[in-house]
Amino acid sequence: MAAVAMRCARGLAFRATKLLTSTQTPTYYGAQTFRRFSRTVTALDSVKKFTKDHEWITMDGTTGTIGITYQAQDKLGEIVYVELPEVGAEMSQGDECGAVESVKAVGDLFCPVSGECIEVNTALEEDASLINSSPYEDGWILKMKLSKPEELDDLMDEEAYQAFVRTEDS
Repeated sequence: MAAVAMRCARGLAFRATKLLTSTQTPTYYGAQTFRRFSRTVTALDSVKKFTKDHEWITMDGTTGTIGITYQAQDKLGEIVYVELPEVGAEMSQGDECGAVESVKAVGDLFCPVSGECIEVNTALEEDASLINSSPYEDGWILKMKLSKPEELDDLMDEEAYQAFVRTEDS
């Protein structure tokens, strides 16, 4: 029996198994599903952008969800408090829009794009460590309605951000 496991970037696996004789070639079941799913993941990842201050933003239409990167939370250490912006606040790209306090330091949060804050992650008021355990999902900080979507072009994609982090670490 030959087992084939294809893994996508999100850690999901599709498994296919078929009994083979010496003259048969492996058949990969689920490959079409995998290709369809991996294109979806790539499309979602292509809208994730990063700043040199280690903030990230993902887009859903004209709404951006913003947080700090894994690298930022890792450098800060255990996060104990998050200062959230006011819902309804208008902010410009580069404006301070909050702060993250850890046992080591306090870091300011800067808006990656201009817009209006439409929602904050109130779960962080009860458990700021969500940023440590899940910086890209449960640990998001705010959502903004973008006023200048073209500012996304000023930000780094995943590949450029990883290269930036490597140069920063060296």
